[in-house]
Amino acid sequence: MSNNPIDNQKSKLRAFFLPIIIVIAIAIVLSSLTLEFYANPLTPDVPEDISPFPQNPEDTGGIFSGAILTMIFYVIFIFIAGFITLLIYKKGLMQFLMYFFAVAMGFSWFSFGVFYGWIFSVYIVEFLNSWWDYIPEIIQGFFVFVFEDTVAVFSEVFVVYDIILLLFGIFLGFLGAFSFAVQSFDKLWLRNSMMIVFGPMIGSMLAIHFGLLTVFLILIGLSLYDIYAVFYGPLKGIIDQSREDAKEVEEKLEKHEIDMSEVTTGPLMPALPVYSTPLINIGLGDFAFFSMLASAAVVVSYGLSTPIPLIMAVTGLLVGAYYTFQFLKEDRALPGLPLPIFGGITAMVVGILVVMIIDGVPLEAVFGLF
Repeated sequence: MSNNPIDNQKSKLRAFFLPIIIVIAIAIVLSSLTLEFYANPLTPDVPEDISPFPQNPEDTGGIFSGAILTMIFYVIFIFIAGFITLLIYKKGLMQFLMYFFAVAMGFSWFSFGVFYGWIFSVYIVEFLNSWWDYIPEIIQGFFVFVFEDTVAVFSEVFVVYDIILLLFGIFLGFLGAFSFAVQSFDKLWLRNSMMIVFGPMIGSMLAIHFGLLTVFLILIGLSLYDIYAVFYGPLKGIIDQSREDAKEVEEKLEKHEIDMSEVTTGPLMPALPVYSTPLINIGLGDFAFFSMLASAAVVVSYGLSTPIPLIMAVTGLLVGAYYTFQFLKEDRALPGLPLPIFGGITAMVVGILVVMIIDGVPLEAVFGLF
């Protein structure tokens, strides 16, 4: 690596922005495909709000009560999870934490693999329908076997197809669990790739299957909590403890009490789901919530039939991420959510106002999206 500070800063900027841009792009693709999937007449309608407290206009307080309660639920959940993580870390039980995340990642990858595999299969069938006459007969026979002679209609129960989908989910689940459970697993590129794909899966799923008002309140609530967690809460405790441990290791090395062969890669790695490079570390939560915002913007743009809200939201998110990176120059821990999330939401609101002015979209139509 170059010793030039400017070159090093540019390398860090690329290392920071490249995965974020990829994550946002994947989230936009996944959420767009999912919306089109539910719009397909051969597939189910968009499911009801699956949040812990669904938005129901008939409830006291209308849709706001469900959205606020769901936001509070997630903030409290993450608050408790953060302190439990800190307690486990201080007790030196990182092995337990590593296996916990391995099980969680394995189950999540299995679930998302089956869900998105189902969605992609619809597009595969539509492709087959469009190009069926041009596909060699031997390949036609294979697809007829998989989809049980119902290639033209995607509404039957496909036994072979279900088995393939299940095996696909099991494979992804095993891969996700293995990359966390095996401490000697050194394929960092694979773990990073899984973080880059998994974040958008979570974000797009929540953005489409929760009410929009719930999504934005969750993003705002967790961004505010992120400030507390990093400067005063459990993340501050984990970071401080990690630095103390690192300092202790350095002192032991200087006194020759230990040698480098006894030094591990770090107290929190590979226990936590983090996109990690020699230059930068980005948490899975940042990927997930950036994706959630981008996917929510896709839903808004889809509802208003214009890409302007999406373009504005992504621009605001990236500008916020850039300024977050600039503050990171001081080599201190900073919350990664507030600037990108508030920047993206503010820019998207501006985009919606622009659409209302230019296209004459009534306010009721905008409120109807939420």
